[in-house]
Amino acid sequence: MARFEDKVAIVSGGADGMGAACVRQLAAEGATVFALDVKAQTAHELAAELSAQGGCVTALEADVLDEEQFRSALQSAIAVAGRVDVLINIAGGSAAGMVADVDLAVWDRLYRLNVRSTLVACQEVLPAMRRQQKGSIVTMASISGLRGDPGWAAYNSAKASIISLTQSLAWEEGLNGIRVNAICPGPVASQRMLATLPPEAFAKYDQACAIGRMGRAEELAEAILFLASDQASFITGASLVADGGLTARTSQPTEFDDVRAEIFARRARGQ
Repeated sequence: MARFEDKVAIVSGGADGMGAACVRQLAAEGATVFALDVKAQTAHELAAELSAQGGCVTALEADVLDEEQFRSALQSAIAVAGRVDVLINIAGGSAAGMVADVDLAVWDRLYRLNVRSTLVACQEVLPAMRRQQKGSIVTMASISGLRGDPGWAAYNSAKASIISLTQSLAWEEGLNGIRVNAICPGPVASQRMLATLPPEAFAKYDQACAIGRMGRAEELAEAILFLASDQASFITGASLVADGGLTARTSQPTEFDDVRAEIFARRARGQ
């Protein structure tokens, strides 16, 4: 099914992880795709691979913390393609820190990396989408934007800001035919996590999810592209939670957790 045939899509943070998964699927479904990322070599390698397979993918170097460079890259993509139908904001980042002593420079950087970059990207695509009277924007929020986590206030509040921005923009642009939605992922297995977390941390994330495992980048891409596609034509201002059931639980740990722990132990033993 070619949901994005003859459509132009821009993916910020499109070189790897969820961004690359979105780029791959968009290209497979007929879109002209621009993969923007500060990791220029990785983005170019992805574009070359997909272009060799018949896709239409262009890599653009863009550091979202460099606002002038980021705006220029977005403008270049729109000028080359002549239109833009889909914007997917994947670029972002996280940082830990208690509220009482969080470094304000870290706080400000995190807001620039997540919230300000999302605002900038939306500002750049809106004129073209208004002219077309149609467009779809998907922002990268998180289940962390739906609740508080001790030691992660900057990240939590930045993602909550993205959800609020998404809702406001959906109302502002709805009559222009532009839909705006947020994706709220839970834990997703990625190369970054593999490189930074010990195996026991992965086990805890797996057990925290109702389905017994973390998500995969390709699964999140499917949810993102659903929101971006005309299949979601009556959905705007929404925050789609894709977390394997992690936030579905409200109760405190019970004896049932011992049963689940035994199931995981048996799996580890190959039983």
